[in-house]
Amino acid sequence: MDIKVQQEVNEVTKGISIYAIIVAIILLIVTKSRIQMILGLIFGSIIAILNFRLLALTMEKVVDFSPGKAQAYTASRYLIRMFIVAVVVFVSVKNPNINVIGTVLGLISTQIVIFVKNLLISKITRKGV
Repeated sequence: MDIKVQQEVNEVTKGISIYAIIVAIILLIVTKSRIQMILGLIFGSIIAILNFRLLALTMEKVVDFSPGKAQAYTASRYLIRMFIVAVVVFVSVKNPNINVIGTVLGLISTQIVIFVKNLLISKITRKGV
């Protein structure tokens, strides 16, 4: 994996870990089913990290493909990632030891981390200008 891509994956992974810790602390304070929520959060966060890494590997691989082949490959990989998410949510719904809300909070962690990261970067660059 390219060094810049690997650095980005590592930064997002650290961000997801920090997000999971913060949300876990909030869940400990707010919810009654603490263990199930935290297990769901951990489960969802791990899958979110896996999905982001799979996305990075896909994007790095398709750079050398022709446009048609790249589109077909990324679409197939997208379906695989969404299938993984569907299985995770299904397992979370069926397993009484894992809370589905906690799992969803973990699954959306990638989007939240990237949004906050971009928000902070834009705020810093605006101040620097």
